[in-house]
Amino acid sequence: MGKAESRDSSNSMDILSELPKEILHKILYFMSQKEAVRTSVLSKSWRNIWCTRPNLDFSDATFKGNKQDFLSLVTRCLQRYYDQRLCVDEFHLRLTLVDYLDYESLVSLLEKWIPLLTNMGLKKFCLSLNSELYSTYLRLPSVVFGAESLQDLHLENFVLDQKTIERIVLLKNLRSLRLRRDWIEDEIFQKIIGSCPLIETLDIERCARLRTITVSDLHHLKYFSSSDMYDSIGELCPIEIHPPSLETIRIRFGNLRLHKGADFRNLNELYLLGANLSWDHMSSCKFPSLKRLRIDTCDELKETELFIDAPNILDFEYDGDFVPSISFATTLNKWCSDINVAYMRLNGAPSLWFLKLNEQLTSLIQSEISLTIDLFHMNDIEEVIRENINLVRYISGGGGGNKHAAVAVETLSLHCNSLMNLSLLHLSHMSSILSSVFSVCRPRNINVDFCIGSKEDRDRIECLWKILRERESGRDEDDRFIQLWSQDLEEVSFEIKRWYPVEEWRLIPLSDFSNYRGKGYDRIRFALQWRGLP
Repeated sequence: MGKAESRDSSNSMDILSELPKEILHKILYFMSQKEAVRTSVLSKSWRNIWCTRPNLDFSDATFKGNKQDFLSLVTRCLQRYYDQRLCVDEFHLRLTLVDYLDYESLVSLLEKWIPLLTNMGLKKFCLSLNSELYSTYLRLPSVVFGAESLQDLHLENFVLDQKTIERIVLLKNLRSLRLRRDWIEDEIFQKIIGSCPLIETLDIERCARLRTITVSDLHHLKYFSSSDMYDSIGELCPIEIHPPSLETIRIRFGNLRLHKGADFRNLNELYLLGANLSWDHMSSCKFPSLKRLRIDTCDELKETELFIDAPNILDFEYDGDFVPSISFATTLNKWCSDINVAYMRLNGAPSLWFLKLNEQLTSLIQSEISLTIDLFHMNDIEEVIRENINLVRYISGGGGGNKHAAVAVETLSLHCNSLMNLSLLHLSHMSSILSSVFSVCRPRNINVDFCIGSKEDRDRIECLWKILRERESGRDEDDRFIQLWSQDLEEVSFEIKRWYPVEEWRLIPLSDFSNYRGKGYDRIRFALQWRGLP
C-alpha cells in the first residue's frame, strides 16, 4: 500500500513538472519569494524555475542578514535577470531604514535598479518604506517617475516634492496609482496625475500636506478611494471627483464635494464612512447605474432629508447613531436595505424616536429590510416606557393616519451592552422594548446571538420566548402596549443555528433549549408570522 501511494505521488509530481514554464510561473506568482525558493526541492525541473519567475518580492523583514547584505542580494538578483534577458513584470520592495546611510544606499541603488527594471519590461512597482529615523518621510528618487513602462505604481512613506518629479515623463501606460502615508503637496500631486492621462485606479491614504484632491480631468478613472485625509489644521481634506467614467467611489474620512445635478452615469458602488458631504447636492445627482450604497457614521446627514435617484439599486446599508431621513426614487429591481441604528433620545426630551424610525422604514418599504437597533445608550428603561405612552397616544388619537403603519421587516436584531443585560432579563423591561419595536415594524425573524455557557443569555432568550408566546408582560400597565401588536401575531417558532459541523438552521422546541449544548457562540432565531403578511 505504501509503495502504491509513493508511485501515485511520484506520478502526480511528474505531471506537475511537465507543465509549461508559463503555468509554473503562474503558480509561483501567488507565493512569497521565500516560498518560491522552497519549491526548488520538489524536482529537477523545479530546481531553477523560481529563479526566472516574472514577479519579484523582497522584504528585509524575512531576511536574516544585515541591511547591506539584503540590498546586495536584490542587486545580484536583478543583474542576473538582466544578463539572462529575463522579464520582470512586477517588483515589490519592503524595507526598514534605521539610519541615513541606509537611505543613501537605497537612493543610489534605485538609480541603478530602475533602468534595469525598465529594460526588463517592468509594469508594476511597489516600494514600501518603514523608517525608524526622526524624519518619517524620505525623498523618493526622481528616477521612479522616469519609468515609462509602468502600469501600476504603489508608493508608501516617501516625500514627493519638486526634486522627485524633475525627471517625470508622460506615464501613458500607468493605469493604477496608490499613495499611502506619503508627504505630497497639491501642486506636485496635480503634476503627477496630469502625467497619467489614462489612469483607471487612484487610491490615496493618509497623505500629509495634501490640502485638496481634485481629479475631475481624469477621464478614464474607474476606481477612486481616499482614506483618512486631513489638511494641515486637522480638517477633512476637500475632494472633488466628477469623471463620468467612475464606477467605484470609496471615501473614508474626507470632505466629498459634489456638483449639483452631477450625472454619475457609470457609478456602481458608493461607500461613505465618516464623510462630510454636500448632501443637498447629492439629492440632485443622478446615479442610474448605482448598485451598492453604504453610508456609515456620517454625522452631517442628521438634519438632512436625502433623496437618492438610483433606480437600479440592489443593496443599501446605513450605520449611524441617529435615525436618518433617506428615500429612494422608484426602483426597477428587487433590492435589500440594511439599517443599523442606535437608540438616542433627542435633546433630553420624549423623542418619539420609534416614530421617526417608522418613517425611515416606510421610505424603504420597496426593499427587503434588515434592521439592527443598538440599545447601548438606553440606560433607563423608563425612557422606553415614556416612548410607549407617546406611541399609544399618537396612534390611538389617529396621528399620522396610515402614515405610521407598522412596516414589514425581514430580520430584526437587538444589541445591548453588558450593563443592560441584567435589566433586560426582567420580563416587563423586555416587554416594553418589544412593544416599542413592534409598534413601528413587523419582523419576520428576530435574531439573537448567545454564548452557550452564559446563564444570562439563556435566561434572556427564555424571557423573549415567554413574551412572544404567552403575551405576558409581568406588569399590568404594559398590557395596553402589548395589545398594539399581540392581536396581529399569529405564530412563533424557535430555531437555532449551529455553526458546527455545518452551518444550518434547526427547528427545536424551547423545552429542548435548556439541555442544548453547542460550541462557543450560536444564533437563535424567532420566526414570527403576522396577520396580513405573507
